[in-house]
Amino acid sequence: MARAGQVKTKASKTKAKLPPAKPAKAGVRATASKKAVARKAAKRGTAGGKSGRRLPAMLTGGCLCGEIRYRITPLAADIDYCHCEMCRRWSGAPVSAWAQVPVSQFRLVKGTATPYASSKLGIRYFCPTCGASVFMTDRDGTSVGIMLGTLDDATKLRPTAHGWWSAHLPWLKLDDGLVHWPKDPPYDR
Repeated sequence: MARAGQVKTKASKTKAKLPPAKPAKAGVRATASKKAVARKAAKRGTAGGKSGRRLPAMLTGGCLCGEIRYRITPLAADIDYCHCEMCRRWSGAPVSAWAQVPVSQFRLVKGTATPYASSKLGIRYFCPTCGASVFMTDRDGTSVGIMLGTLDDATKLRPTAHGWWSAHLPWLKLDDGLVHWPKDPPYDR
């Protein structure tokens, strides 16, 4: 089980201490490395880069009952929809919306999430009290994907593409003008 401040990855089988996500201080300019990360994200068309929206320094979220709480720094986030069958089943919805960040930009700050090794590609975490699907890690433990619907303010991040469009449900009509990748988006491979 992942406890506050830790994520257990399938690859390591150990609990890795995650560094806290640090919000930017008012009036302090971003460091060169933060600017480079933001430029790289904008070039990839991620993290709202296509829309030119400024991203918040930190976002918070959690499960339905409040037992699980996390925070993310979305500077290098890949934000998209996933239409694969596994994400549909996990979310209980026709499509899932995700923000994927490096492990260093995610911090579980409250509660103990229950892991489920859904495939050889990743581990999904849910709240043991309310059952809400909250986040997942990749097989190497290098990134964390949070469900956008679990953010306290889901309007702060906007998907930039559709992944696994080849598996989308034909009755779901979406005309948002975003790129449709037949399988994983290139940044998710």
